[in-house]
Amino acid sequence: MLNVQSVRQPKCFDHFRCIGAACEDTCCAGWGIVVDQQTYEKYQSLPARQIAGKDLSALVEFYDARSSSRDYARFRLEEAVCPALEQGVCAIQQTLGEPYIPDLCSTYPRSLTVIGRTLERSLHLSCPEAARLVLNDPDSMVLQERVEEEPLHRSGSVALIADPDDSLHRVRALVIDVIGERSLPLGQRIVSLGFVVDKLAGIDPADAVPILEDHLNYLRQGLFPDDLMAQRGDAAFQLETVLELAIARIGSDYTPPRFVKCFSDFLVGLEWTADTSMEELAARYDSSSERYFLPFVRRHEHLLENYLIGYIFRTAFPYRSKLPDRKFSIDSRAESLRNSFILLAVHYAMIRTFFIGMAAMYKDNLSVDHAVKLVQSYSKAFLHISSFEKSVIEYFVPERAGQAALPAMERAGQAALPVSERTGQAASPAIERVSKIALLVMD
Repeated sequence: MLNVQSVRQPKCFDHFRCIGAACEDTCCAGWGIVVDQQTYEKYQSLPARQIAGKDLSALVEFYDARSSSRDYARFRLEEAVCPALEQGVCAIQQTLGEPYIPDLCSTYPRSLTVIGRTLERSLHLSCPEAARLVLNDPDSMVLQERVEEEPLHRSGSVALIADPDDSLHRVRALVIDVIGERSLPLGQRIVSLGFVVDKLAGIDPADAVPILEDHLNYLRQGLFPDDLMAQRGDAAFQLETVLELAIARIGSDYTPPRFVKCFSDFLVGLEWTADTSMEELAARYDSSSERYFLPFVRRHEHLLENYLIGYIFRTAFPYRSKLPDRKFSIDSRAESLRNSFILLAVHYAMIRTFFIGMAAMYKDNLSVDHAVKLVQSYSKAFLHISSFEKSVIEYFVPERAGQAALPAMERAGQAALPVSERTGQAASPAIERVSKIALLVMD
C-alpha cells in the first residue's frame, strides 16, 4: 500500500459511474488493451475457462515491446475490438469478477498519480461519460482535497512523481489560474503560458512559483505584451496545420468511427472538396468562427477551459517526464518544457479548429453535446497515441527530426514575428516558436 496523506481530485471525480452497454463509444474497442503481468499469470493458472466462447488463456499474447510489468501482454483484438467484449460488457468481469480484469481496465477512465504524499485522481476525457461530467458542469474541475484513510486503488495502476515540498502542485495551481483569467481571450492566455514556461527552464519548481505569481499579476493588471496583443490567428495556417496533422494520424492507424464522424462534419461544414482553394476555406472558417463558434463559446466559457484544466492537472504540466514502471520525474529541461507547451497548445488548437468547422454545419443548433462528442472522440483518437505526440514535436521543431519545415510552418514563419519586423532584430527561438503558436490558437 502506498503511503499517502491526502487525496486531491476535481469535483466531478466521485460522480463517475461506468454506464456499460449503454456507452456510445466503448473503451473495449479502438485501441490496444495491455495486460499487466499479475493478471496475465492469473489467466495462465486458471483451469480451462471459456470466455465469450473462447479459452481465456488464448485471448492474450505476450507484448514484444513491453517495457515493464504493467504492459506485459495484450489482448488479441478482433477487428479492433477486445475479444472478451460480449453484448456491450466485459465477459471476464461478468464471469470471474473484477479482480480478473487487467489493472488498465479496472482503473480507466480514472487516472491515478501519487505526487509527493498526495494521491491525485482525475478522468480521461476519451470516455464519453467522463467527458460529459467534465464539460457539462462549469464547476466540474474545481479541485478538492481531503484525507482518506485507505484510498482504494490497485498499486499497479498508480503513477509516481516525487514532490517533497508540494511545489509541483503550486506550479500547476498557478498555471490553472492563468487558464481561468477571463480578462483575456483564451488564446492569449495560452500564448502567455508559452512565454512564462520558457522562463522556467533549468530551475526547480519551488523557484518557478514566484515567476508564475508575477506573470499572473501582470495579466490581471492588463500588462500583457503589446506585441502579443497585436497578434491575430491565421485561419489558413490553422486549417493547413490541423489538416496536415489530422490526415497523417488518420492514415497511420485505426481511427475510432465517432471521431471520423466529427471530422466529416468539419469538412462538410466548410464545404471542403478537392477543388476548394485555401482562400475559400479560410473565408468560410472565419465566417463560422464569428457567426457561430465565438458566440457559443461566450455562452459556455467553461467548456474549453475545463478541457485544458483537466489536461494540465492529469499530465502534471509542464514537467512530467516518463520513466519505467509507472514512475515519472519532474523534468525542467528547456526541451521538455517546450514540448509540453507545444502539445498542450496543439491539442487545444485542433479541438478548436474542428469545432469551428462543425459549427459551420450545425450553425444555431450547435450544442454542448456536439462539444462533448468532439472532445471525447478527439481524446480517444489523439491523446493516447504516443506516435502522434512525436509527430507534433517534429512538425513544430523540424530541426529535431533533421527535416525541412513543412509548407504551413514556412508560411507561418513569415507572419509570426512582429518584434523582429518592427525592430529589425532577430527574434529569439522562444519568441518565434510562441508567435507561431499564437497564429494557431488565437481568434
